[in-house]
Amino acid sequence: MSEAVGSISTAYIVNGDFSIIFGGTLFLFTFLAILAGPIPSFISGFIGELLYQIAFYRVIYIDWCVVIALYGFISGYYKYRPLKYHEGMKVYYTFLVLIISSFFTIFLITLFHIISNPLITDFENIIISFGFKFLIESLISSIFIVPILLIIYDRLLASEERHLYYLLLTHHPVSASDHTFYFQFGRTKIYLCSRCSGVIIGGLLAMFFTNVYEIIFETVLSAEIALLVIIIFPIPGLIDWGTQRLLLRKSTTKSRLFTGFIIGVALHFLTFTTKYYFITLAIMVLYFGTLFLLIYFGHKKEAKRLRERTDQLLPKEDKELYVD
Repeated sequence: MSEAVGSISTAYIVNGDFSIIFGGTLFLFTFLAILAGPIPSFISGFIGELLYQIAFYRVIYIDWCVVIALYGFISGYYKYRPLKYHEGMKVYYTFLVLIISSFFTIFLITLFHIISNPLITDFENIIISFGFKFLIESLISSIFIVPILLIIYDRLLASEERHLYYLLLTHHPVSASDHTFYFQFGRTKIYLCSRCSGVIIGGLLAMFFTNVYEIIFETVLSAEIALLVIIIFPIPGLIDWGTQRLLLRKSTTKSRLFTGFIIGVALHFLTFTTKYYFITLAIMVLYFGTLFLLIYFGHKKEAKRLRERTDQLLPKEDKELYVD
């Protein structure tokens, strides 16, 4: 989102003049910070700002990395819990925490700006252009809007415990729910196929990091590296899924997520292999052919095992009738 509308620091580094703006990134970061908690918010705030600076400013302002990390830490300290916002006072406490984090951030922004520019004596202009500007941005972007959004989130997704299990998303019946993975929002759990979840997460992260790589280094990812990735990365997934399909072992949720993740990375890297179109096509035919063979032999083995179980359970006279 910050690539399109700018980072939290953009309005202060790129344009130091006073202006009233709605901070889309500030709004989203504040909301997610409260959902995630202080430590994840501190880490993601620091790394996210650092990546943005490298990609777009070409200069690292470590003070702004610290400012946003600490803002996330304080905002996330009063972490969201399901049913929390069914009580009016909890909304007030969140509002209070956001005010405190905003004023603390104002203090840090002003302090770091004075330290980095020791010759500047116009402190009133600094306070207005940086401190007061952040206060206004917080008021219209997070302090009032985020608590309201949290109330809506809590009412819609935490009022009752729900398990949303749909075959379209899981690809497995409830009896095979160990093949699924869920995302929890409030007290609502949405179940997805473990391997497919890994594919989606891997594809999205690969898309993000290759985009950042291209912006920072101003170059497209090498087709040779991409080709190597799409050759190697699908192999663990084929082994994990194939050995399970052939009834040799049972995979785990962790192995499904991991193998799905690297398959998702490989799928994204397909977009960089147009230079080797026919080689890529041959690799895909090979892997899909292997997949269909595994499905075929797995089905044959399942049918054989089912016949063996039937032979063990049926009486002798019923076996003859079953065979006929």
